[in-house]
Amino acid sequence: MTEFDNTIREALKAEQANREAGRVPVFANTYAAAEARIAVRVRRRRAVYGIAAATAIMAVAASLVLPRGGDWQYIDPDDFVTGTSWVAPSDVLLPEHSIDIYRDIPVLIESTDSNGGALL
Repeated sequence: MTEFDNTIREALKAEQANREAGRVPVFANTYAAAEARIAVRVRRRRAVYGIAAATAIMAVAASLVLPRGGDWQYIDPDDFVTGTSWVAPSDVLLPEHSIDIYRDIPVLIESTDSNGGALL
């Protein structure tokens, strides 16, 4: 290599270092930012688990403390028994009776005549 090539190589390295200065972050700063993001995630997760646990405890406490009514608390049994009727929803969808395949066997038309038990 010539002296000119060495000079250009050194100038290129110096110029590249000048242009990249400040663009590449320091490792310690990058690591600290990653730790901060992890800490935020952990705090959020703990908050969500805490809220879920508090909700579950409140639901259990409410079910133990609040008075329970009987089975017929909001329904009058007499109105329920006398005021309702049940009809199967599929009755309308059933076809009308036209043939009973278990009692009325349809006559099958044979396509060939039998002669002594063999079909010809």
